[in-house]
Amino acid sequence: MKNYLFLMVTGLCLISFGCDYTGVPVEFASACDKANDDKTIEVTGYFNNTGSSMCSSSGNGPMRCPINFVGEPNGEDKIVRAELDLGSGGSSVENIEGKGLTIHDKDGGVIDNKQKVKITANVNSVDYSNPKLQNCWVVVKKIEKAN
Repeated sequence: MKNYLFLMVTGLCLISFGCDYTGVPVEFASACDKANDDKTIEVTGYFNNTGSSMCSSSGNGPMRCPINFVGEPNGEDKIVRAELDLGSGGSSVENIEGKGLTIHDKDGGVIDNKQKVKITANVNSVDYSNPKLQNCWVVVKKIEKAN
């Protein structure tokens, strides 16, 4: 019985620590550098949430929604495609009827387009032909309000 209790406590500790993602801090302009491919980064910017997105799931993975992430509020240049998990928990995007997509920070607070945020995300390099897009897309793991 003691062994099961030990395993259960150990498992719960690992789960609680596993959700606190950290990454290498980078400037917005260098977020998509090839050196960051397949790495976890922390970058500051703004979501440009239009309220709708083409959410999809790959294989057995979670449903994710691409939201533009930009260096300045309502920016339209050097866009990073940020994939957010669809859900109602922290660091996710939720589809609220009548309101469209709503972004939540790690504590569940609502994030609007004027709120500066720091995201922790996994970088995936690609070569886009659109000059407005950075050459990567990121899978967001954590969203925090920034100063």
